[in-house]
Amino acid sequence: MIVFLIIYLLGVAAFFIHLYKLNSESRTKKKVIELALLYQLVFFVGITSFLSFFALTFMEESIAAYTEWPSCPYMQELGNVNLAFGVLCMIAIWLRKSFWTAIVIGFAIWILGDAIHHQWDAYTRNHFSHGNVGALFYTDLIIPLLLLINLWFYDEKFD
Repeated sequence: MIVFLIIYLLGVAAFFIHLYKLNSESRTKKKVIELALLYQLVFFVGITSFLSFFALTFMEESIAAYTEWPSCPYMQELGNVNLAFGVLCMIAIWLRKSFWTAIVIGFAIWILGDAIHHQWDAYTRNHFSHGNVGALFYTDLIIPLLLLINLWFYDEKFD
């Protein structure tokens, strides 16, 4: 999980570096919101999704041990979902507007659903392992909500 937190911090740092490099005329409210959302998509969703794909595909037993869930073929299917979001977020560098909306809404539904499921699993099965309800639970809440809020501000009516 620490790797994901480092990636989140790198995304924030890259955003501020990019912001710093912009000239003052280009640093409009709309541009700042656009850049914030772009860096969130690329780092918070894209890069972490690629890493999750790799882990679920090539480190299946380690992930199962961390979450204390049994290893199963669905892990590879979850890896494929992560690969899809990773690719979509790299394409988001060039495509904007509705494409970003689709990514954010799809990702938010998926990850917020995961957060609910982790809590359900914790309380119905007494499964309080760190891989089920540790920092993962909080990022499963914070990241999608942050994306949705930024997407709302990115909407054209906030020029």
